[in-house]
Amino acid sequence: MKSMFAIGFAFTALLSMFNSIFEGRVVAKLPFVPISWLQGLSHRNLSGDDFTDCSFIFLYILCTMSIRQNIQKMLGFAPSRAASKQGGGLFGTAPQLTK
Repeated sequence: MKSMFAIGFAFTALLSMFNSIFEGRVVAKLPFVPISWLQGLSHRNLSGDDFTDCSFIFLYILCTMSIRQNIQKMLGFAPSRAASKQGGGLFGTAPQLTK
């Protein structure tokens, strides 16, 4: 529980700091035009009609989704593979009793 709050706080602080620095700037050029329901996020606060331009928030979300697990493992907050396979998570099913 503590690890979730620590990681969440760190990523939220980074988001607000970088969002103010890169507001209105093109940070990447996408090799594709995003599907219509992602264009609002990928082109957020950018001027122009070139939807291959990428805003900071879209790139941040993609990076956060891809590196969050690795950072948790590196800092020792994530459970080991063996524990996650056997545990079943918070809402996992209880072990079956055999007679």
